[in-house]
Amino acid sequence: MREYEFVYVVQPDAEPERLAEIHARVESAIEGGQGRTLLRDDWGKRRLAYEIQKFQKGHYFLVEMLGDGKFISELERGMRLDPDVLRYLTILVDEQVKDVPARVERAEKEAAEHAERRAERERLERERQERERVEAAARTTALAEAEAQSAAA
Repeated sequence: MREYEFVYVVQPDAEPERLAEIHARVESAIEGGQGRTLLRDDWGKRRLAYEIQKFQKGHYFLVEMLGDGKFISELERGMRLDPDVLRYLTILVDEQVKDVPARVERAEKEAAEHAERRAERERLERERQERERVEAAARTTALAEAEAQSAAA
């Protein structure tokens, strides 16, 4: 059995329902070819190295999978036909995975670590947004007080 990584970039303004459809198509292509998904990771929206179809950002996704590779052509065909997919790339990571159960276990640990990091990033982002909201409110209050003082003078 071989191990592959599949990275695809979707338009940044794609609706969540549309993303779910694309993810489902990827999963069905893998399962239809007797492959197994190890990990699907959302890398988030990132700046593209160059403009693609007038987009400067893209929503990146990574899928790690096991299989014989016969499903790769069907997977790539689906991505090529989808107008919301900007780019995709399949990489052969390991020609022969010797211990499949150990690789699956390692992938589960990686998925848990990714989830923890994602939760931490989201928490930090919420804190940053709250801090910016409080600072903006303080600036607005200070500006209003300054205007009131200048009007009174």
